[in-house]
Amino acid sequence: MSQHPHTFSRYCMHCGQRLTTAIPEGDSKRRMVCLDCGFIHYINPRPVAGAIPVREDGAILLVRRAIEPRMGTWVFPGGYMDVGETAEEAAARETREEALLDVQDLSLVGVYTRTEAGVVVIVYEGRALGEAAAGEECLEVAWFAPGAIPWEELAFDSTEWALREWVARRG
Repeated sequence: MSQHPHTFSRYCMHCGQRLTTAIPEGDSKRRMVCLDCGFIHYINPRPVAGAIPVREDGAILLVRRAIEPRMGTWVFPGGYMDVGETAEEAAARETREEALLDVQDLSLVGVYTRTEAGVVVIVYEGRALGEAAAGEECLEVAWFAPGAIPWEELAFDSTEWALREWVARRG
């Protein structure tokens, strides 16, 4: 299970003083607070964007992860959003990076919250342009007909949730 990178922060990002836990005025939840400058260190979910590339024949592209967590399992291309890009831009960028494939005409499949990992996963369907190949973070890429998705080998709950929703919409 992955942890949010700021979960174990000990020092204030504004003034450098040690953080302590407290319930800030007007709040109801214990948070990391700087008693020197008053900064409240919120630990918020990180947005992840992904794309389910679809060929004209209806097959979808999945990539086998070459990195942890869940190395060796299947997932659609996706990853953390960068500051300054939209969710759609992030999904397209991650697809280019992981599968060396361009996608167009992105449409929202759904938004999924993985509370234990501290992420919100935004998933799109996109029209695949050309052929795919494994990028640096992938062991291999493969096209799957909707009836041949390797359900038992998927990387994350959110991968399964999005793919099941996508399949249900397709009938």
